[in-house]
Amino acid sequence: MGTAVENEFKFTTDQKLNAADTIESLETFLRDRGIPYNKKSRQSTDTYYDSKDLVLFRRGCILRQKNSSNGRIKLTAKKPISDAEEMMSREETEVLSDGTFESLEAFGKECFPDLTIEKDPVLTIETERTAIYYIDGSDIMLSFDTCRYVSGKDSKRFLEIEIESMGNTTERDFDFIGMRDFTKQLAFFPVTKSKYQRGIEWIQSLNAQI
Repeated sequence: MGTAVENEFKFTTDQKLNAADTIESLETFLRDRGIPYNKKSRQSTDTYYDSKDLVLFRRGCILRQKNSSNGRIKLTAKKPISDAEEMMSREETEVLSDGTFESLEAFGKECFPDLTIEKDPVLTIETERTAIYYIDGSDIMLSFDTCRYVSGKDSKRFLEIEIESMGNTTERDFDFIGMRDFTKQLAFFPVTKSKYQRGIEWIQSLNAQI
């Protein structure tokens, strides 16, 4: 089990933008500034769990099981530290899993000992991620995600860009080349809520329409 501090800027849009064109724009921006990078792609299905009364949602925390296309299953717990100046800082704990609920339940009890986690997930997110790792020594990952919320028969597609410092730091100036401002030019807007928080709010809005 590993615990670290995650610092990232998040930008999202539900406009019908072309994913390949957006990724090319991000890569061109890096190439024009002489930033070397490696690129990797993967698919995943994330299922989120909570207590019966959604305490994790209300606290700004998450408990997630990620099933990746490489066959690996990973459990993640995140707890908020701050969201000042558009940057989300969270304590992140991760561990590999055998995929059983018993594994997730034990992990959830260790990270959130005061809660009882429900067996049924409250939200599913399907994601296609292109991760771009800066290899100039700055230890930064730029991610482009094509996501889809799934809740029963309902779904919602959205796009997300994340700029994450991979180092265990709380510095706010790690975006030294201006990627944040460029991302906004691509019709993405900053958010300081997790995908999970926004997903639950989406479900609540659906229920309000019934």
